Amino acid sequence: MTEKIIKSKHRVQKHGEVFTPSWMVQKMLDIPGVKEATEDVYATFLEPSAGDGNFLEAILERKLFAVTQKYDKRNWKTKSLFAVSSIYGIEFLEDNLEVARSRMFLHYLDWIERCFGERLTSRSDLYKSAHYLINRNIVRGNTLTKRHPVTDELIMFSEWKRVKGHPSLVERVRFAFAELFGEVIIDDEDKVVKRQLSLFELSEENAAENETNNVRIQKVYTLGD
Repeated sequence: MTEKIIKSKHRVQKHGEVFTPSWMVQKMLDIPGVKEATEDVYATFLEPSAGDGNFLEAILERKLFAVTQKYDKRNWKTKSLFAVSSIYGIEFLEDNLEVARSRMFLHYLDWIERCFGERLTSRSDLYKSAHYLINRNIVRGNTLTKRHPVTDELIMFSEWKRVKGHPSLVERVRFAFAELFGEVIIDDEDKVVKRQLSLFELSEENAAENETNNVRIQKVYTLGD
């Protein structure tokens, strides 16, 4: 069966939408340096044009495989959430966004079922935390304007930082995508952020200037919005 790489000529003309075929995704992820990062549970990936999530799902698949190869099984659930938390995406079209999120989440649920012989229910912490992370890391936006295409709000992300000495604890550091490019952001208190941030590598001082929360990663959904 031939893999479909366009949905319609209209979408190609209006949005330049052409999906990357699976074989090419795998080939690109096998590039030296990239390949090693996909096998690192904590290495951060950002897909600026996420489409229907083919790259995101492929990266998650590799990271989850790395979890089973590098860690004791008793740690797989915690490490798997760190893997999910390290993958980010921005997608302009709402229908693609929903498909990308769904692909990521269903892949995760299938992986848990294969590894542990159980299908997570919507009441479980693992289910709610994975869903929470995916929906906050994969967002709708225009990468060029760094804003939501309808509301014009800034694209916001959270970094899920490991807390030293606490292997299951994370600190949430919220920031605007535009800050990564040195743009000046003025918040509700007219506070100006002028320094350029390195992608998902905020210093302790920068972290103090952002909203922070500490929580066990399996309870990360309790942070809310």
